[in-house]
Amino acid sequence: MDIAKQYIVQCINTAANNLRLSSEKIETVAIIRERLNSAENPFEELKNFKKITELSKLGIKLNEFYNFIETGKIDFLKLSDKFKEHSFNLVRELNYVLDVLTPQMMRNLFQRLDDNPIKVDLTKRNKTDENIAVSSDEEYNFPKRSRADELKEEFIFEELNKDDAFNFESYEERVLRPVKELDSFLNRVQRYDYTENEMNSFVKTINDNALLSQKVGFEVLSNMHKIFASGLGLIHQKKIAPSPNVIESLRSCLIVIVAVVRGKEVDITNYLNRAEGFGKSIISNKKER
Repeated sequence: MDIAKQYIVQCINTAANNLRLSSEKIETVAIIRERLNSAENPFEELKNFKKITELSKLGIKLNEFYNFIETGKIDFLKLSDKFKEHSFNLVRELNYVLDVLTPQMMRNLFQRLDDNPIKVDLTKRNKTDENIAVSSDEEYNFPKRSRADELKEEFIFEELNKDDAFNFESYEERVLRPVKELDSFLNRVQRYDYTENEMNSFVKTINDNALLSQKVGFEVLSNMHKIFASGLGLIHQKKIAPSPNVIESLRSCLIVIVAVVRGKEVDITNYLNRAEGFGKSIISNKKER
């Protein structure tokens, strides 16, 4: 059994489970999974992924995970946490691929890859190339990079590096931090026992976490946060009453958030359906007004 191959395939499966996929997108995921499962040399296959515009970012991420298993020093006691981090880090790239490629486009792309492998044969280069001497920067009068230039480049790339350096543990801590307090807060909301500052603070926190979840590609988590924040806002504006049914619908959003982030292997379909149903009722409520 190729452990590294199975690892990246399972990462894809777990990442896909964190997206709300149509039947067409599920089929596209299956095509990618089958392609990697049947690859005799996964490393070379991932190199080809990286050379294809639509698959390049996905290929880069998968290659990192593959190298982690193949060449890294694995701490098996922490492997489960690492797998969770890897699979969540993959969501954004997988979501992009599924947005731009249909199943048929994916099949065609892989077929073209099989018909015309992407490779560079150095044995067929022009023999005159062998006589070309490698010139130094000084011969072309290239200026040397100063320390000021290096600092300038670091500053230019700073924000880009911040965007790419997603840390799952930090995300998990930030998203879960307010949940316990929010669960207790819901009991007080039902009695209108809260201050305006408390409500505004919680709504802002949840909306910020919704934006963060959307930014990193966690569609389900972003949606749960948006529904929860909208529900609290409407209660505070007295546009809906904090009935037991409404409170339990809001609590369902929290349950889904915790279950997905923590990777709990339990069936949360009823909670997800209830939360999404509540979200639809909120949209209807706004339209009626």
